[in-house]
Amino acid sequence: MKMVRLRSSDGEEFEVAEETIGAASVMIKGMLEDDVAVDVIPLPNVTGRILSRILDYVNRHFSDPVGVTSSCPGADDTLRRFDDSFVHVDQDTLFDLLLAANFLDMQSLLDLTCKAVADQISGRNLEEIRKKFNIVNDYTKDEEQEVRRENSWAFN
Repeated sequence: MKMVRLRSSDGEEFEVAEETIGAASVMIKGMLEDDVAVDVIPLPNVTGRILSRILDYVNRHFSDPVGVTSSCPGADDTLRRFDDSFVHVDQDTLFDLLLAANFLDMQSLLDLTCKAVADQISGRNLEEIRKKFNIVNDYTKDEEQEVRRENSWAFN
């Protein structure tokens, strides 16, 4: 099995199976297919802490595409529990995972992290969302009324 080394923005290096990371990340797959001789793939937008978590996700989801996860009856529940636990992190970590998934072009991880953020928003009013995500309202009252009027469908 051919291994690939990845270097995080803070200099940490990780090894992962080429086939596994290629199945997970469109960006890295493209780099590997370009046949450029590189000892280490630099990932300037991903810290070691986040890359370590992402590789846990990648190994769980992509290391055996036709193996245990598709043939065991309870495997889907196990994977779902893993995913739920994976995104049950502090807000900064969740957003770092989301940004890294976007940078690495990992659609399944991007979907998972976006769903986690959407779940945090669901059922909350505007003020609760602002408080949850530390969003400062920099609109004047008139500007906010105009936005509400232009987008009335979103405030019902």
